[in-house]
Amino acid sequence: MSQEGQKLERSQRIPIRTKLLFGSGQGVEVSATFVANTFLLFYLTNVAGFSPAMAGLIIFLSLVVDAIADPCIGSLSDRTRSKWGRRLPYMIAGLPLVCAASIGLFALPLFGGTFAGMALALSLNIALRIGTSLFALPYAALTAELTSDYDERSSVTVYRMIFGFVGTVLTIAPAFGYIFATQAAYSSRTAYLLLGLLLSSVVLVMGLICILGVRRAVRTSPMEHLPRAATSKSMLADLRDLARNPTFLFLFCASLIALTTAGSMNALNLYAYSYFWKLPASLNQIPLLSFQAGLLLGIPATAMLLKWREKREVVILGVWIIALSQITAVLIAYFFFRPFPNTIAIIILSVASAIFGACNSLFFIAFTSQIADAVDEHELKFSQRCEALFFSSLVFAAKAATGIGSLIAGMILTLVGLKTSTGSVAQLPEDSATLLGLIWGGGHAIAFCFILPFAFGNRLSRRRHEQILQTLARRRSGTQDMAAAA
Repeated sequence: MSQEGQKLERSQRIPIRTKLLFGSGQGVEVSATFVANTFLLFYLTNVAGFSPAMAGLIIFLSLVVDAIADPCIGSLSDRTRSKWGRRLPYMIAGLPLVCAASIGLFALPLFGGTFAGMALALSLNIALRIGTSLFALPYAALTAELTSDYDERSSVTVYRMIFGFVGTVLTIAPAFGYIFATQAAYSSRTAYLLLGLLLSSVVLVMGLICILGVRRAVRTSPMEHLPRAATSKSMLADLRDLARNPTFLFLFCASLIALTTAGSMNALNLYAYSYFWKLPASLNQIPLLSFQAGLLLGIPATAMLLKWREKREVVILGVWIIALSQITAVLIAYFFFRPFPNTIAIIILSVASAIFGACNSLFFIAFTSQIADAVDEHELKFSQRCEALFFSSLVFAAKAATGIGSLIAGMILTLVGLKTSTGSVAQLPEDSATLLGLIWGGGHAIAFCFILPFAFGNRLSRRRHEQILQTLARRRSGTQDMAAAA
């Protein structure tokens, strides 16, 4: 590293206290997303009385609306000028909306498959998603603003990942340990109302800690008070620039594939646990807690890997691991350890869930850090600073993909013959349960491999990023000198 690069690196170090307080904000998005992805489809079909296809359509449409709103939120945030900076006003506005919508969504009247019921469920789900975006998109953009250092951004993302884990555990432990402790609770309206109250509490506490904790650091950040020229283009012009940025396109496509696959798999989790693995309600938390343990173990493992290897190489490694572990677990359990449930099969499922969790940590840390680096490359190419739009455009792919995944999951459940009725446990024939399990494990493993061509195509390296920062520093210095002379 050059002397100029070393000076830049030292100047971009962030105090641990700031990382801790900033990281707590990750619990907002992760908790809301976890609850929606894990419980919403099951709730809509087994409690609210919607058909699987209609429930999948509700989730799909709400995520499409949210995905369309994301670039608008990002662009507005990039151009906002206030004493609180560009990001905090939106984060403050998003919190109460998430809290109110999370309670309302899981307290739906039993309208079943009526138009009024669908409209209400869709409206509340849209409110939950947009409220989450109002907080999460400006929050994500701060990753690129708090520091420009290649490794420090990975460190900041590690803290985000840790508190994402904390937020999920604060949700999952009471949910499965108390609220859904029996099989009957999965079809209980009271249980889902308690779930909404739990989510609202976790989101409010973690969001407020983040906002109050980093408000001073954010307000004094130079990137929060940019000259107008740095954000002078319109949203459409910025979107055209994104479409001309190869690094962005590689990240966009990789995100689209990853989240479509994960969205479908997450939506089918409870069905696979119940009908393929045949877990009783009291054991459903085992694979989910194993997933969380994997998330936690994956954080230090990813941090070490990123010190030794390039970020794109870490992503490629994660794809191979996640694909092989998922398909191997299902096939070994199916061919050698039936009938389910049994101790060995549960161990196999738990190990696969832990590996899946570790790879999720790997993907989150490596991809988020890559996105922050790509923002600097974008500024070099197009002379525009649009962190929130950059993140929101990728989140657009992620949320649309999650909606597509839920739609696919609903169609799969319909095709395999899931039969539902209001307030009763859904039924699935044995042969269909086997097919569901094979699709859930093997099919998704194959789908993850389509990330690889785009991961190989991203060439933004540590050395290239250092060169970009040095060039940007000289350019900004020259601009300031010209302004002073004028």
